[in-house]
Amino acid sequence: MKKILLGVALMMAGLMTGLPAVPWVRTVSAAEQTSFTRVVSLGPLITDMIYQLGAESHLAGVTSYCTIPEGKQSKPVIGTVIQINVEEIIRLQPDAVFASTLTRIKQVEALKRQGIQVIQFDNPTNFDTLCDMFLAVGTRMGKKQAAQEIIRAAAAKVNLIHNTAKNLKKRTVFIQIGIKPLKTAEQGTFISSYIELAGGINIAGHTGSGIFSREHVLKKNPDVIFVATMGTSTKAGNAEKAAWMNFFALNAVKNNEVHVLAHDSVFSPTPVTFARTLMLFFSHIHPNAAKKLKPMETTLE
Repeated sequence: MKKILLGVALMMAGLMTGLPAVPWVRTVSAAEQTSFTRVVSLGPLITDMIYQLGAESHLAGVTSYCTIPEGKQSKPVIGTVIQINVEEIIRLQPDAVFASTLTRIKQVEALKRQGIQVIQFDNPTNFDTLCDMFLAVGTRMGKKQAAQEIIRAAAAKVNLIHNTAKNLKKRTVFIQIGIKPLKTAEQGTFISSYIELAGGINIAGHTGSGIFSREHVLKKNPDVIFVATMGTSTKAGNAEKAAWMNFFALNAVKNNEVHVLAHDSVFSPTPVTFARTLMLFFSHIHPNAAKKLKPMETTLE
């Protein structure tokens, strides 16, 4: 299970680099205007979006990797992200199945042969396409207006942080997203875009493989180090932070700027959590500016 989670995390780490447009405008095709009242979600990001849209009453089933918000009623589990139970989905009698690119083609075809409509969402490649996906899910769930309002608010926050950061002196940053080997986020990935939008310079942006050594980190000597983990891996993140704190020559260690980011949204954000996570990065990279910005940021709720 840990290997599957890591695979999902690293896949999501390769996403989202673009800047949002405000206000959000997107043409929705005639086919996308069809809304459904009973949907099975085959992806954690899809499920997160449905809950943020307030459309969970139309959610008939989820995967074992999907997170149900605290206080919400549990949903039938139809398998994992990559291995679904076709018979269970058929039993649930959904209007449609929302699939991710991790869903196996053979299983998608099996559902279609049973007359079940399967809508497969591509992985977002930047903030704009993340918002595209959110709006498409919202429209399919009969929540188009709600989706547009959520996107506008999130995009405004992202732009506010980015525009503030542009006027600040850039600080060098290293982010660790894997342990053995030491894995980082390259330029052109959405995790690297968090650093760039928040006024940082990703010191490992041009590795070509995402693999970086501690020796290279010591040579680059970043101002800030992030250790990003999935939410259930906080212990591992803290252990990695402790390991970094032994390198006393690092500026990030001297100034106590080694931070553990134990948030799933670092790897798999919705428009809402993208904006929140960007603020988290900004608060660590430019803490003084972030303190001044927070009162302004809350006015965009």
